[in-house]
Amino acid sequence: MDARSHPLIVDLDRTLLATDTLAESWLLLLSRSPLLALLAMLKLFKGRIAFKRYLAWHTKLDINLLPRNEAFYDWMMDQKSRLQRPLHLVTAADQSIADQVQAAFPEFDTATGTSGDINLKGSNKASYLAERFPEGFTYAGDSSADLQVWKQAQGAVLVGVSAPVRRQAEALDCTIEKAFPGNDAPLKTWAKAIRLHQWSKNVLVFAALFLSHSYFSPLAWMQILAGFVLMGIAASGTYLANDLLDLEADRAHATKKERPFAAGRLKVEQGVIASVLMIGLGTLGMMLITLPAALMLACYLALTLTYSFGLKRVALLDVVALACLFSLRIGLGAALISVAVSEWLLVFSMMFFFSLSLAKRQTELERQHARGEEEIKGRGYRASDRFLSLALGTAAAAVSILILCLYVMDAAYPSGLYPAPQFLWCLPAFVGVWVLRIWLLASRGDLHDDPVAFALKDRTSIGLFGSIGIGFFLATFGPAAS
Repeated sequence: MDARSHPLIVDLDRTLLATDTLAESWLLLLSRSPLLALLAMLKLFKGRIAFKRYLAWHTKLDINLLPRNEAFYDWMMDQKSRLQRPLHLVTAADQSIADQVQAAFPEFDTATGTSGDINLKGSNKASYLAERFPEGFTYAGDSSADLQVWKQAQGAVLVGVSAPVRRQAEALDCTIEKAFPGNDAPLKTWAKAIRLHQWSKNVLVFAALFLSHSYFSPLAWMQILAGFVLMGIAASGTYLANDLLDLEADRAHATKKERPFAAGRLKVEQGVIASVLMIGLGTLGMMLITLPAALMLACYLALTLTYSFGLKRVALLDVVALACLFSLRIGLGAALISVAVSEWLLVFSMMFFFSLSLAKRQTELERQHARGEEEIKGRGYRASDRFLSLALGTAAAAVSILILCLYVMDAAYPSGLYPAPQFLWCLPAFVGVWVLRIWLLASRGDLHDDPVAFALKDRTSIGLFGSIGIGFFLATFGPAAS
């Protein structure tokens, strides 16, 4: 008998969906109530079913936002429409999850999940399906646990299985109807997830090296370079944590829905492990360089994780936190080489990066307004707030330019550290042109989400920052003014 005449039984996690609903539920609970998420972990001592039931009770996933395995879904729908093949969802997820999936995917004739005291996985699922479909069935799954089911099935659909699992499935006495390739994450995908381009922000740790005129010290260079790398590793760990805690909001966002975890190109479980390891490695490495730098990094990590867990949902306080994170990078650089941080630099940094953070929000608000939507999911802003963010952001930009002018007049000239201080006037001039141009683009809705990422690709920005570098070099090494 042709296996295609049998009903098609579909697994949920990593088969119909390109993610795991159990991991998604725990992360959703963690983002909303860390204490309840920790209590959920204690339920594992009572068994996996108790853990699933606890999560199902305290969370409700938006199934429509979860990423699908599109190639498999299209094939499944073709089987339904062309062959009139019955479709049944059978999953180890809690029954409440199965019910939500059937509501979102009405093409399923039935949806069965774990209920009672039996976890519907592996041999338990195999026994259940053999009893329910005595005339035979085809099963679509994704993991080694599904081998027990394929032993009882007449047909198998392999969705992203590993090479060893595929070989074992091919050795079974069942027909392989279809095999869909796995979504192996290339290094490029991980590089995007850890936001390697955001390491450019960590260049701020070099500010203390140049402003303290310690650039001829090999030891200072080694400490700064090591700190730069460790800071990048730890910060990338926090980016992973932020994306994992913000999955629901990212999937509702116009551009952030393409992030690797939100799109299902990376497993959320792998992201949790990578985040913990990277944060731990960065912190331990910084402790080996100098304790003050490690303390600064600890402050940075505490603030950024607080931001991920809640501050990002508080309007205005979120952009203040982002400005503080930039300033902490400067402080960390000073701690690495044991020099004092200029008050001028810290005040300028706060105002300048407060302005840039608002520019990022302005872009989101303009897009939200253009789509006719008022609320921004996962944020404390409304589209009507774009007028306030525009006023505050441009005012902060103007204040940052003024601070640079005052620094040149009241600190740089009298210090005697610059033989040709007149070239320092390029700092407020070119910084002013750049930040005001950012605001012009943001108000038009033409700016990318992140001004820093935009600057790395924008020729005008590169030219302006190059001119600033030349001006600083001439002021430091140029001929003294007569």
